[in-house]
Amino acid sequence: MSKSSPLALVAIAIILSTTLAATGCGLLPGGGSSSSSGGKGNPGDGQPATSSQLSPSSTTVNFGNLTVGNSTVQSVTLMDVGTANVTISSVSATGSGFSASGGLNVTLTPNQSITITVNFDPKGVGNAQGTLSISSDASNPSLSLSLSGTGMAAKAGQTSQLSASSSSVSFGNMTVGNSTVQPVTLLDVGTTNITISGVSATGSGFSASGGLNVTLTPNQSVTVDVNFDPTGPGAVTGSLTISSNATNSVVQLGLSGTGVAEVKTHKVALNWQPSTSAVIGYFVYRGPAASSLSKLTGSVDPSPSYTDTSVVGGQTYVYAVTSVDSSNVESAQSSPLSVTIPSQ
Repeated sequence: MSKSSPLALVAIAIILSTTLAATGCGLLPGGGSSSSSGGKGNPGDGQPATSSQLSPSSTTVNFGNLTVGNSTVQSVTLMDVGTANVTISSVSATGSGFSASGGLNVTLTPNQSITITVNFDPKGVGNAQGTLSISSDASNPSLSLSLSGTGMAAKAGQTSQLSASSSSVSFGNMTVGNSTVQPVTLLDVGTTNITISGVSATGSGFSASGGLNVTLTPNQSVTVDVNFDPTGPGAVTGSLTISSNATNSVVQLGLSGTGVAEVKTHKVALNWQPSTSAVIGYFVYRGPAASSLSKLTGSVDPSPSYTDTSVVGGQTYVYAVTSVDSSNVESAQSSPLSVTIPSQ
């Protein structure tokens, strides 16, 4: 083989990279960024008029049966479903044994929500009725939600106790853009039925499903699935809250997890036409410029292809190959091939 017979390195350089999740971008078509002032559009100025509308997750809250001397809570979510900001000026509950907290003097932007916690602490045996009232500057300024529950007398020798399979749930590390689920088992360890009236998760990226409005008989259990879907890198904490008519009316579990940014990886796949001469393999060279190439492969590779996984984003690499015959005579280098790796 003559050292003056170079190979033709075919310019098939495939650059592969993972997709990095991007958050916080609010670009409009044409490159402009989105913004909201919360005001109302003026007729003739080309802007649509804004509206304000406050929507509750439910118009009724039923606490079911609860032994006198115990208390339980349920959550009501209020969402701004209009196109203007809404300020909540008043939150109150009427009716024996009912009270409410949260949401007062809160201003919601469009599609933002707030949770109101409603408590039921029966003052005596029998049915109780009440109203949750919310006032705001929305186009529907007054909301009234019906509240109901029944106070029950405790029976001698009877107990109600809700037990969770764990006092905390740790999700460890999770790549942003992925999600995982862990189950929590709730067991009635008492001697009376227990009705679960509320299941909610707080904390960025945490959510829960299952168990809501389930009635457990003694020794019966139900599973609540807790999901972690990190919205960005970093450690986050939260809580899972289960409300019921058990003696321990509120069971709370700590939640924790860490969002990990997806690692960007790149690789360059090279292919070339096999030598027309009898050869035993090839060497691959790489460098920052055609004048400063060094051998990338330590041994002769019989395959007319090579994948370089040691590249870095934002860098430019120049490649060339040589062939080797059975006498270990190496040909001249092929024409160089330049590849620029994306920075993103």
